[in-house]
Amino acid sequence: MTVIGDEDRIGVEQTIDPTTFSVVFNALNSVVEEMSLTFEHSAWSSILSQCRDFSCAIYDASVPPNALCVFDGLPIHVNAQPVAIAEIAKFFGDDINDGDVIMVNCTYFGTTHIGDLVIATPIFYEGKHLFWAAATGHQMDVGSPYNTSVPVQATDVWKEGFQISPLKLEDAGRLRKDVLELYLQNMRYRDFIYGDLMSQVGSVKTGKRRVIELLDKWGTDTLRAFSDEVIDYADRRTAAQIATFADGTYTSEAWVDSDGTGQTNMTVRCKMTISGSQIHIDFDGSDPQARGGVNASWATCQNAASTPVLACLDPDVPHNQGCLRHITVSAPKGTITNVEWPGATADATIVPADSISDAVWKCLAQAAPDKAVAGYGHIAPNAVTAGLDRRSDAATPFGVILFNGSSGGGACLEHDGWPLMYCPAAIGGLKFVPVEVLEMTYPLVVHTQEVRIDSMGAGRTRGGPGLTFTVEPRGTGQVDNYPYGDGMFNPPFGVFGGLPGDGGALYRNNKDGTRTFFSMISYFRVREGESWVGESTGGGGYGDPLERDPERVRADVRNGFVSTESAERDYGVVIDGATNEIDAAATTALRAKKASGPGVTALVVPDHVDAGTYYRDLMRDGDGFELDPHPPLDADFTL
Repeated sequence: MTVIGDEDRIGVEQTIDPTTFSVVFNALNSVVEEMSLTFEHSAWSSILSQCRDFSCAIYDASVPPNALCVFDGLPIHVNAQPVAIAEIAKFFGDDINDGDVIMVNCTYFGTTHIGDLVIATPIFYEGKHLFWAAATGHQMDVGSPYNTSVPVQATDVWKEGFQISPLKLEDAGRLRKDVLELYLQNMRYRDFIYGDLMSQVGSVKTGKRRVIELLDKWGTDTLRAFSDEVIDYADRRTAAQIATFADGTYTSEAWVDSDGTGQTNMTVRCKMTISGSQIHIDFDGSDPQARGGVNASWATCQNAASTPVLACLDPDVPHNQGCLRHITVSAPKGTITNVEWPGATADATIVPADSISDAVWKCLAQAAPDKAVAGYGHIAPNAVTAGLDRRSDAATPFGVILFNGSSGGGACLEHDGWPLMYCPAAIGGLKFVPVEVLEMTYPLVVHTQEVRIDSMGAGRTRGGPGLTFTVEPRGTGQVDNYPYGDGMFNPPFGVFGGLPGDGGALYRNNKDGTRTFFSMISYFRVREGESWVGESTGGGGYGDPLERDPERVRADVRNGFVSTESAERDYGVVIDGATNEIDAAATTALRAKKASGPGVTALVVPDHVDAGTYYRDLMRDGDGFELDPHPPLDADFTL
């Protein structure tokens, strides 16, 4: 339970007493938690029921709306939902009625990318529209010509899939069967899509019902007073904390590996200006928008830029529009950071969102070193995998998004990075399908899912490790893989002397013993007897590795995170591989020798584009490499 104390409210004109404020705050947390559990436990697709790629929230009815509670939603979702709800309100105007359920997935109406369907229902009380209940969920299909919900190779909105501007699924409580059927007729996996849609609708209706119960209990005036105060409270806390950052103008660059059509190493340029309690983030000078689907919608750009700043705040500060009064974002239209219609945005929540966040983190490293983190691994070798399940008499189409090879997180001042952080846009909020469930549900066999030794950047605090994930199709004949990741050419950065992660690799083990390597955005087919391997990167390190406690290095060696070779090379710690004992004298001498050398002087490393070499070093004679292979239309399943 979060308790908002009197010390946070001194000198402030109070419209709601601290006790009532805390009780309402936690009651709304419980409402959104129940919305999330409803969604998770009733969804059909593993992307929702197992991986939790969804977010729920309650907003007031202002335009734009103010977030009252986002609970544990994914930052890339909940920091963008207000934009979509504002577009819904603008689109329908006075034609928003009690009992409406409204859906939208088009990025030009405020969503993040076509895969994220937003559903919202207005909450009326005593005839007045007071609040919204909203849920964003990643759909298993989007009606694209390509059998994936992240069709990065699509070059415009029409190739991406079935675009939904704000549309009433229920009108004043009446289900519109024509709208439902129109939606389902444009989707693969009809039963699963229907089940997921109904679970999402059930989630927002649960939120609506519970908020009405709170209104019955406390009345309209109390909840309106809370709505005003929770925004002002976040405003005050955010202002006070940003004021501790160093005033100034800071610049940085980050890069996108490829766009799915062969364009590589696109640049995100960031200029951050801090003055008092205000931060302005500008992306002027970023590369023109890409041909493929790695462009940011405006909603994605705003929330990918603000998320690192919000992550620097005390964890008990509610993330809402009060915080965003102190964080403004600008980006020229027609760039990779702010796409212009009809540009494609299918991968926006990862690429370029992760690079946008990277650029902001690099600026924060200059302005607030104690708050900054090293680079996170991007989404790495995860993919949409699709095909026909032939394990029974009737072949059944299937699709699954595999997060099992997720990347490691970046280190910070006092803590090592975490494993399985997935990407900056999720910050560890996603899960993966357990291997047992994966093999039972889909015609796939997992051969390895294990920590990758030495995959992370060394530092006083080290990055979180990456994973090796090896999968073979079995009982299907073949599967089609649609990876949509990033960060292999441009690996996670280290800060303040910390080293970068290695960037990882993605390849197929062919029947003839060779391997075919792929860019992190790609398409490839895997037949039975073959397998594919995702080696996700670890995160970047923070601080000089020579300052890491030797006992912590020894623990990492014992746990299989760091090799004895890396312990000696990167940390200057000499460990006997047989006994796992530290040679103290040799360690002291080696560290002294290394300390007298040039060391790492750059604030951020790597400080140049296309620095990833791990995948190149991994290739053997006879191996091949394919950049952004394009899926043929016959990759779709047919019955």
